[in-house]
Amino acid sequence: MKFRFGNIRKNQTLSFSNIIPDIIDELDLNDSFFLERIAEKWPEYVGSILSSHSTPDRIFNNILFIRVDHSAYSNELSMHQNLILKKIKDDFGQGYINAVRFEVRKSRWSKNK
Repeated sequence: MKFRFGNIRKNQTLSFSNIIPDIIDELDLNDSFFLERIAEKWPEYVGSILSSHSTPDRIFNNILFIRVDHSAYSNELSMHQNLILKKIKDDFGQGYINAVRFEVRKSRWSKNK
């Protein structure tokens, strides 16, 4: 945790919701939490069929990488790329995700290995 020298101590109990933003910043977990929030809303963004064949994988340099299990689904998602990006920006703000990229890869957790 941060030591705040020179700040007046409040001598009161803080709720978890008040300290969680500091913990996220200190542990540099912003991208992980943001990615999980996008993954929760992913079926709303692309629909149930496309969401069953794709999942948000990582964020790097403000680019959201989506793992897709087949090139046909990747092509379909890329045709809707601008709409997906608009929905993400509407929900989470303009400055965080600037582009969406699709990668065709099998999931490590796939049942058909």
